[in-house]
Amino acid sequence: MMITISYWDLLALSSLVVLLGSILWLNGFNKVKDLWWATLRMVVQLLFMGIWLSWIFNADNPIWVVFISFIMLCAAGYEISKRQQYRFKKMHSLFIGLLSLSFISLILLVGVLLFIIQPEPWYQPQYLIPLLGMLLGNSMTAIGLGLDTLTRNAIQLKNKIEAQLALGKTAKESMQFIKEQSLHSAMIPIINMLVAAGIISLPGMMTGQILAGADPIEAVKYQIMIMLLIATSTGLGTVMAITLASRRLFDDQQRLQLNQLIKTK
Repeated sequence: MMITISYWDLLALSSLVVLLGSILWLNGFNKVKDLWWATLRMVVQLLFMGIWLSWIFNADNPIWVVFISFIMLCAAGYEISKRQQYRFKKMHSLFIGLLSLSFISLILLVGVLLFIIQPEPWYQPQYLIPLLGMLLGNSMTAIGLGLDTLTRNAIQLKNKIEAQLALGKTAKESMQFIKEQSLHSAMIPIINMLVAAGIISLPGMMTGQILAGADPIEAVKYQIMIMLLIATSTGLGTVMAITLASRRLFDDQQRLQLNQLIKTK
């Protein structure tokens, strides 16, 4: 049986983040308020999600499963656009992030639920929502890094791109070296996660199942499954996002259009 944690325990642990912020502030870190706000937001969001999921699990209604999945997708797409130093005008960053997230993640998730886990019904929220959340969380970070690297380098290396265009290269060829750098930035954290799993760190899903009393071997099987999904979803989603963003930077005559980007505050 899983040992429960009280709200008073969580309140006591929150003092650690208060202490951390004070130490960081004394050492010149000027984003302490952001740290505290992010922590408070995390606590409120997770508690709200816990209450909501308890209700959804008991309701067993596919409409609510679709609704919460849609909210998660939209939130992830918004966070991708928000975290970029340069983003596209007219909500294009949100569209690119949302499309690259949803297209890959949903296909992989539905495939795993139908053919690997096979819950009854297949959309059982106990499996669908946690798996979707893990896929979106990791893919969101990687896609955000990839797009941020792409747009920043496009701004900084404008002359180099235009020089290659002047030499007769296509828009795709002139952006190739930037796309490679963007993919590298996005995939390195995922590769590091894969390398560290099982030796340096015990991943979250596996740890949670073990703490809940699951057999360690079964917990490992589930963790391997989700990490394979995360790697695939992250890689393919990043490739799609970078490809869509690269095309958006050029017009029909393959001219570089950096006026499509605006700098975030």
